Amino acid sequence: MLDIQEIPVTHEQARSARAYFGWSQTKAAEESGLRIDKIKRFEAGFGKSGAYVPDFQFLHDLRAFYESRGYHFDDTPTPGAKAKQSGLVFPGGVVGSTADYQGETAGARPVKTSLHHMRIALTNEDEMGHVLDLIEENEGKAEELLRAPVETAFFGGLTDESSSRHAEAIRVLSENGVLFARLFGRDIGGSHSMDALKANKKPDTHAELLHRTHADAHLAVAGDHDAKARHKSQKPAESVFQAIGLA
Repeated sequence: MLDIQEIPVTHEQARSARAYFGWSQTKAAEESGLRIDKIKRFEAGFGKSGAYVPDFQFLHDLRAFYESRGYHFDDTPTPGAKAKQSGLVFPGGVVGSTADYQGETAGARPVKTSLHHMRIALTNEDEMGHVLDLIEENEGKAEELLRAPVETAFFGGLTDESSSRHAEAIRVLSENGVLFARLFGRDIGGSHSMDALKANKKPDTHAELLHRTHADAHLAVAGDHDAKARHKSQKPAESVFQAIGLA
């Protein structure tokens, strides 16, 4: 039995999301691949006497579909929400709450403390949020890769799998380096071109090769939902060349 308080989306939210795109119920069904009869019966009212109660998977898929198209429900975490809620980042662009480090002044004994104020150059909160989300995601990937044991080949050296895993860890960490620099207003290798990001041209410099290797991260920061999904589901490279963007 479904708990109404814990369902992924309510019938009011579903109607609002569909109205946001200006879609009919038929159009929403075509776009999402979900059953039209379920959409109609669910939107008619959840929890009313004799009303249709859909399965949890349908509700999850319906919410995920609207979110994948860019719709933000009232309870959808905004980009970088975890970092902002923890006090690491807030819109003023300072990492670390200044109030946390002011201390007492009324004759109190001085207490040694650490100040970690870093001025963030990004003024667009969505862009900053996307950067923070990607950094957190990459740290998780890097931790997993670096915990893996080193495998030695029969004739010495690393196995192909260990070599590609290590190259992938370096790629993820280098991507984070570029993302951190971007937070502080520095574009390593200069600004990127869309031709380089979309592989419409052969890289002429190592900077363009770096941008191509980190293409989905750059696109995700700009708000490309497909690129963000690809980046999140990206599997570890199968070769060193793939890890560094040459395959």
